[in-house]
Amino acid sequence: MIIDEEYFKDGLDEKLIARLIRRHQRESVKYRKLYNYYKGEHDIVSRKKASQSTSNNKIVCNHAKYIIDMTKSYLIGNPITYTASEGYDIEPIKNAYLVQDIASLDNIIEKEMSVYGKSFEYIYIDENSEPKSVPLSPVNTFMVYSTTVDKKPILAVHYYYKRDVDGTDDGVECMVCDNTYIYIYKSDANNFDTIKKVSSNPHFFDEMPMIEYRNNEEEQGDFEQLIPLIDAYNTLTSDRVNDKEQFVDSFLFLQGVELDDEQAKKLREEKILMGYEGASAKYLSKVMTENDIQVLADSLRRDIHRFSMVPDLSDDQFGNNLSGVAIKYKLMGFEQQVRNKERYFAKALKKRFMLYTKYYTLKGKMDYVPIHRVDIVFTRNLPENELEVSQMIKNLQGIATKETLLSQLSFVADPKEEATLSDNENFDLKSCAALQI
Repeated sequence: MIIDEEYFKDGLDEKLIARLIRRHQRESVKYRKLYNYYKGEHDIVSRKKASQSTSNNKIVCNHAKYIIDMTKSYLIGNPITYTASEGYDIEPIKNAYLVQDIASLDNIIEKEMSVYGKSFEYIYIDENSEPKSVPLSPVNTFMVYSTTVDKKPILAVHYYYKRDVDGTDDGVECMVCDNTYIYIYKSDANNFDTIKKVSSNPHFFDEMPMIEYRNNEEEQGDFEQLIPLIDAYNTLTSDRVNDKEQFVDSFLFLQGVELDDEQAKKLREEKILMGYEGASAKYLSKVMTENDIQVLADSLRRDIHRFSMVPDLSDDQFGNNLSGVAIKYKLMGFEQQVRNKERYFAKALKKRFMLYTKYYTLKGKMDYVPIHRVDIVFTRNLPENELEVSQMIKNLQGIATKETLLSQLSFVADPKEEATLSDNENFDLKSCAALQI
């Protein structure tokens, strides 16, 4: 949300915050539909029967969930790792990440980012004076930026309706943060026009402790542009089943035979019909061109995967005998899209890292580490040929550092710690050998 800074020259007031919330609620209408599609609640579910006698199957083929889950697993199925240049210590931050299982937090953020097109993270100080991160949904969270060329963040807003023990609305609450303070607004009414400020406290981060994660420049979800194709595939699949059912329930056309109600009922139960010379019987049904329908279904499925750039791993082109290089070649389009997501994701992760750094530096727990001295490493979640990797590491010994080589092993979570343990173990073995001599 971009707004001229002139509106904030006199400071924050409740009416301005209420107006911003109403604007965000209007803009976030699409989020409900996107989340419903991820859960499998597609438009086909609400389709009504044309008449009582017609079939109305509502089959959901959830390509939306497939696209999101495949992309998420490929990008951060392996936890993100952080390494610092020689002479810089980032262990306090890595320990803080480890304590709160930051990999699970990244998983939630990436999923929301892929579904909605954006996600948010709020960092606060807990009761033990430690920084903690929590994910916030874009459904009820937004940031306000200035109209300047650098789009400087002005404030962040997180709002929600309070619920009583019966689950009914029991007032509203709103948290607003800027570069210095956290402000809390509340109201016992179920609207934000009556909110009043109840507290304001410094957050000690020296900049806004809210981070916005963007999926792409347009802030669109991974399947947002593909909803018409997904709907078409659902409709085609549902209608194929409808046609099958209606084929079974086709009208029986009798020629030269007269039946009363009892005879018709008996025919339906016993499946036996006595005819006369010249009589005939046949079903009236639509001619089903199953091959044409299958061609259309295959075309729609290919388009969904082609435009999402997420491969269909059930396709015949992904055989069991493909080499790692061949698989990567087939995933080239997917890799390009994921790299674009990775750039936006890494940019937000750098801000998270700097917020933790500033706080720990203020507390005297670590020296300041410039962000350009920290590498954020994403490891693709692909099947690995460990033998090939080990041979590569052996061939590169003496050329690359031990820490860099160890980072290529999927089962090594902390290359720096592993390198230290390896050196200590080798030193102990040499000591034992010297004693035996």
